[in-house]
Amino acid sequence: MRAKDLLTAIQVDAAGEMKTLSSYTYVFVNDGEKQTNHLAVQAEAEKIILRKQYDQLLTLNELIKVLNEAKEAELFVEDELVFGYKLVKQGIVLD
Repeated sequence: MRAKDLLTAIQVDAAGEMKTLSSYTYVFVNDGEKQTNHLAVQAEAEKIILRKQYDQLLTLNELIKVLNEAKEAELFVEDELVFGYKLVKQGIVLD
């Protein structure tokens, strides 16, 4: 998934039924059978990579800033390409 595609999808959710998007605080990824929001984000040439980092929580605002800076970049969790996301109680889960 490209950064600009995720930004567009988040904007649609923010304007649609999910008007409470501002209450969504964190970005989660699957970590085995659980989910984690202990993530660091790094923008490279054509990639945005999220890596598990146990002393740092990734907020949705931080991710959106990086997505805006590198709109054409592909989004990865470790080595896996992100294909979509879903909204959860405290944020979004990248799939």
